Amino acid sequence: MPGNLLHRSWEISSTPVAVGAGGAEKVYGRNAAIDVDEKSDTPVVPEKLPNKGFGPAEAVEGSGVAKGNADESPASRTQSRINVSMGLEGVRQRAREDKRARFTSLLHHVTLSLLMESFYALRKNAAAGRYDNGTRGELAKLMTEDLLAVHKDGHLKVMLADPANTGPRHGAGGLESKFPPLIQSAKTIAPGVGYIRFSAFLGTDEELAGVRQWLAQNRDAKTLIFDLRNHHGGGIEEQDEIFPYLYSAKTPLVRMAIAKAVYDQRGFPLGDRPTMQVASEGDRMVATHSALPGEATPLRRAKIYLLVSNRSASAAEHFALALKSTGRATLIGEPTAGANHFGGPRPLNDHFAVWMPIGRTYDIKTGRDWEGDGIAPDIQVDPKLALVTALEKAGVSHDEAVKLDAAEVPAEPVHSDKLRAR
Repeated sequence: MPGNLLHRSWEISSTPVAVGAGGAEKVYGRNAAIDVDEKSDTPVVPEKLPNKGFGPAEAVEGSGVAKGNADESPASRTQSRINVSMGLEGVRQRAREDKRARFTSLLHHVTLSLLMESFYALRKNAAAGRYDNGTRGELAKLMTEDLLAVHKDGHLKVMLADPANTGPRHGAGGLESKFPPLIQSAKTIAPGVGYIRFSAFLGTDEELAGVRQWLAQNRDAKTLIFDLRNHHGGGIEEQDEIFPYLYSAKTPLVRMAIAKAVYDQRGFPLGDRPTMQVASEGDRMVATHSALPGEATPLRRAKIYLLVSNRSASAAEHFALALKSTGRATLIGEPTAGANHFGGPRPLNDHFAVWMPIGRTYDIKTGRDWEGDGIAPDIQVDPKLALVTALEKAGVSHDEAVKLDAAEVPAEPVHSDKLRAR
């Protein structure tokens, strides 16, 4: 079911996104503009839409910064105040209208009282003139910072809405031209060692074909290295292509929970798929994501290394937890970004929308998720040295590992000094 957004958490604050009157739930988000450190302005839009329950607005967690918005002239003091005030009124109005079920249930972890606390914090800042000047993108960023001061969350944010409501703005082919290739590198990096480096899991036909080809070419490998050090997030289609090679029996990986009221209205965000089994647990609907075995290949016995950093977010963290909690992989690097709670955008007015969390993904054994804390590596090293470490673990000499690492240059930094979720 390509196109469903799961952990696409890392869009930046000035992301324009289409949000229909009914709102949207997306799942982690498969968008891939980095929002964790607010440095990237590159959007990603999935090429396909969900099969169930969600329209185009729900299919993208934010498409990155549109060039026209990035270059817009500063809004006037009066217009900025009007735009922001209308957005704040939208927050309060939705809280009032939907307080019985809809609005609060959409926010699996955010209560009505917290919503109102956030509203009053924003209104106080607006009265003090904090949002009087700047582009809409700059105002969205300010409001996001103020929301996070009330409630830290790796996905919660204010973003730009597409005034025309025709869909996220993006370049030809669905990807903004500056965005790195979804698969930056896929090869046999050393004898018996397969290596692949992702930018995001977007579920495009091209990316899925690339994953299949790489797995087929390395089906006899003794070691696989997955480089997620600047992974922006996304969905589970790529994961469901990979897991069948790594497990010999059906294996529960992680669980994902949403409020039952959300499920009753829209179904599960990921729709129906063989790898997801949904069951009722009190006032929640819980989906268990499982690995289903495929063709028996030597990869079932291969060593698996995941390279992670504090820029590995959302769907990358889903992937990392799934492999770590089942003992199938060794994580190398530093703790991940800590962006767990998945959700979707809700319109505030013609200019702004808010991305709201609706659920969480968690460890089946412990019940814990990774929000704020990230997922700890098994081997902690400077993320810049993670590939060298993995290659040495795979039996490559230090000198050769350093040489191979120098030839693999990630398209973006592998560490950030600023994280949204912490």
